[in-house]
Amino acid sequence: MRSYRWRAFMDHEKEEDWLNDLAARGFAFADLALFRYSFEDCEPGEYTYRIELLNDLPMHPESQRYLGFMAENGVEHVASYFRWVYLRRKTAEGSFELFSDIDSRIAHYKRIALVWLVMTFVEMCFLLSQIPRGIGYLSAGAHGGSSADVFICLLFIVFFVLFLRAWVLVRLKIKKLNLERSLRE
Repeated sequence: MRSYRWRAFMDHEKEEDWLNDLAARGFAFADLALFRYSFEDCEPGEYTYRIELLNDLPMHPESQRYLGFMAENGVEHVASYFRWVYLRRKTAEGSFELFSDIDSRIAHYKRIALVWLVMTFVEMCFLLSQIPRGIGYLSAGAHGGSSADVFICLLFIVFFVLFLRAWVLVRLKIKKLNLERSLRE
């Protein structure tokens, strides 16, 4: 039987934990459409899920080769969202980790940090373009504007802060991994 859950995540590790928790309770992740996750019944604990941000879109030849390699090793490509891929493997086949060393984890986090940085910059541009209209409405000056402009400005501020926070948290993970790497050397 298929069931649906609506969620939004800004941290792929929390999303991964959530998918694995549901799999442990007998819900196999099957598909993703924006914020709607589809699940099918499975044996509790049947699958382990991992999420990865690829260098290229999943349809790119390099990504296709990588996903083919993963399939040869018993890993199923369940869903994609832009460059994000959702992978699973039968838990009975043993441990399922995507990154075998610190350097590959750091590279992955750097890709994620770049996405958040770009989104933060774009959101900042939207915000800066909206501020004069919002201020114009609040000051009731000649610039005009409407209450909708103030709402949109506040919305842009919220998303700017969320994206900036996500970028900072990923950068902190990179810093922690760099420190761990230097301690091991």
